[in-house]
Amino acid sequence: MKKKLLFSLILAFFLMSICMGVGAIAKEQANLQESKFVEVATRIEYEDYDFFNSYGRVKNGSVVTIEVVLTNFSKPIDKSDLTFYSYFLEKENIEPTISVDGKSKEYKSPFTVNHGRDKEVKILVRGKAPEVKKIENITFLNITQGVKGEYCSVESIKRAVSSEIIEDAIIAIDEAREKLNSANWTIANATEKGIDVSEADTTFETASLYFKDAEEAYWDGWPKESIEAATNASYYAELAKQEAESAVGAKKHMSYGGLAVVAIIAIVVIVLLNRQRQRKRGIY
Repeated sequence: MKKKLLFSLILAFFLMSICMGVGAIAKEQANLQESKFVEVATRIEYEDYDFFNSYGRVKNGSVVTIEVVLTNFSKPIDKSDLTFYSYFLEKENIEPTISVDGKSKEYKSPFTVNHGRDKEVKILVRGKAPEVKKIENITFLNITQGVKGEYCSVESIKRAVSSEIIEDAIIAIDEAREKLNSANWTIANATEKGIDVSEADTTFETASLYFKDAEEAYWDGWPKESIEAATNASYYAELAKQEAESAVGAKKHMSYGGLAVVAIIAIVVIVLLNRQRQRKRGIY
């Protein structure tokens, strides 16, 4: 009896050390430690691999297939409960399919696994990524494991979902930001030298307003309008930089012109002085 009680206490302490107890299972399970009671193998297929490889994000409206295989359930534990969350289940009412040792089982959440009997549990979920207007992070599948009221994370598959026009908007905004930074540096550098760049400052303000519009349009879910505003921001940023460079160039020309005038005056003075000396010596 004492040995059994001691074993129960040790097991309880072990569970608490590697899992976090929660009152309810939410769709986002932050701070849960990884389960030590099962081995996990995950396979993910994307309908549009080219898009994923190019941007590292899932294309909106494309099919995503996820297969999670659980094996080697810890034997000291009699059973555990698997709890599932999936975007497909919540938004599309598509239930994951579950099989145990090759036999289909009715979907339940939580789903009880017998550690002494079940050797392999396979979870399969397939559905279309949502249509989005800006990049959104989607939890395609989340699995937690409950052992005597303590919960651990088994698998969490989150991916950013995007589209071609959204990616174009991001690229346009990034390009505009770089051109604004370049123009700002050129204007600041000229200002430090005491050069009047008021015209460039005015144009830069216009570029900044367009850039603000581009960012706001993106976050409001209007990628097309965001691209248009970002394009205008890039144009006026380039123009502001050119105007600042022109002001710097004009200042240099004025400096060179002043030096030339001084040089000419010096030459004339030297010539006149030489003639005056020659007259004094009686040389005409």
